[in-house]
Amino acid sequence: MNMMRRRDVLRQAIGGLSAALTVSNAAYAAVDAERFPSRYITLIVPWGAGGPPDSIARIVAARLSEALGNPVIVDNRPGASTSIAATAVARASPDGYTLMQVDMSFVVTPHIFSNMRVDPLKDFKPVGQSAKSQFVLIVSPALSTPSVADFLKLAKTKQEAVMIGHSGIGSTPHLAAITFMKATGINPLLVSYRTIAQATDDVMAGQIAAIFSAEGMAIGLAKSGNVQVLGVTGAKRVVELPDVPTFNENGIQMTGFENGSWYGIVAPAKTPDDVIAKLNTALNKVTEANEVNGRLAASGVELSVGTPQEFEALLAAQYTYWGKTLRAAGVTPQEK
Repeated sequence: MNMMRRRDVLRQAIGGLSAALTVSNAAYAAVDAERFPSRYITLIVPWGAGGPPDSIARIVAARLSEALGNPVIVDNRPGASTSIAATAVARASPDGYTLMQVDMSFVVTPHIFSNMRVDPLKDFKPVGQSAKSQFVLIVSPALSTPSVADFLKLAKTKQEAVMIGHSGIGSTPHLAAITFMKATGINPLLVSYRTIAQATDDVMAGQIAAIFSAEGMAIGLAKSGNVQVLGVTGAKRVVELPDVPTFNENGIQMTGFENGSWYGIVAPAKTPDDVIAKLNTALNKVTEANEVNGRLAASGVELSVGTPQEFEALLAAQYTYWGKTLRAAGVTPQEK
């Protein structure tokens, strides 16, 4: 057999082996998807331990573990405006064993930083929304503004002398603040803090006028009597704050916050549809547990789960909306 003939035979043999391995891998993937989950799942949380997003993740993960029959382990990976966690999940094996909890910042961050390594719509596959929470405008007790109308009158008179704090550009308190400004025509000075806790302390001390706070924190602050609680971003009043009207009741359209702030779970983009379906079914079972609903309600959070397709539509709509809103507010992408 001459050299050329030997090479042809070798190429055919390698091609046949490659095809066999491809079929074998495809068959293995199908079998593995059928058995899913056969081991523990990691739920990566792009924020530090102890905050509201982390608490939500741990409560949901515990019930997901029961529904799936295998542990769901929370792995906190904060930093770089959530891009550390997002990059890790986008590059993980698309087998359903690595997931990420996301919130509004997931679709907002790419509009703020020009060098993001991942695309929230292309590099991930939605599993489903998991929860939602209202945001509440709290105001310093040093101001004589017992209503939203009173606060707006003061803000329009003093303009930038009225300061609203937030926890960084693109954070939910920042988004709520610029939405409020757009809806009411006021022009306060926005002040960025490292954490919302620091901003809250300055509101109570009268150093700044107001912040938008997560519902759970606002409930505690209202009970303490250390702040004025004036308005709720969502479509309905907070059960624990029955006397606080929604902004809608005041004729203020908080576009983008119609359903408050939201949380959800995503997987790497090429995760099989049947694996996504199993994860979503388990996520929906979480809503059946009264104990979970009770624990979340105590934190000002409401379970809200639907289909992967519904969550995908929400992500796409919010990505487009916040891109336009941030540009209109003068926020341009910068390197992080």
